[in-house]
Amino acid sequence: MTDAPVTGVVAGQVRITAATVPSGSAPGLVAVSAAALICIAAWTGRALTGAVGAGPLTAAIVVPLVLVAVVAVAHRRFPATGGADAVWEFTVRTSEGAAVPVSLRTGAPRESLRPRDPVRLVPARSGRRGAIRVVEVLATPDGPVRRRIVAAPTLSPVQRSGLLLAVLLLVATAATLLTA
Repeated sequence: MTDAPVTGVVAGQVRITAATVPSGSAPGLVAVSAAALICIAAWTGRALTGAVGAGPLTAAIVVPLVLVAVVAVAHRRFPATGGADAVWEFTVRTSEGAAVPVSLRTGAPRESLRPRDPVRLVPARSGRRGAIRVVEVLATPDGPVRRRIVAAPTLSPVQRSGLLLAVLLLVATAATLLTA
């Protein structure tokens, strides 16, 4: 699939299966935990050399541990699948006759897409080749949009937040160590 939208018709059945995420799939939690360990190790090393006192060392240990705890609790409360998401698999036959296989994770109602529906596939902005951001169901092959089926993000907001917190912890640790 190219970076431009592709128009065609849904060929064959739309297979819908429950989205599955491995139980150990928590990249945000793993990343923030590793960043916290690096931060604590760096500050402990500085404390052992006498460069920092007990107060800053305590803060440098407590803050990363609190961030890990917050991400861990959020991970438990808000599962990675988001509950109702499903994976839709179908093929779109373009006007040129090419078959475009589509795999889309979404929480849209099951009856949103049927065989022989004219559709426009809007690619994702990311560099992932073949990733679809939106499926627009059209009234006619060239006609107006009847409904939009939006793809769910690959990572849940909790995991993206964990990754962001890990980056911030590492940047803060590096800045502190480089200015010492």
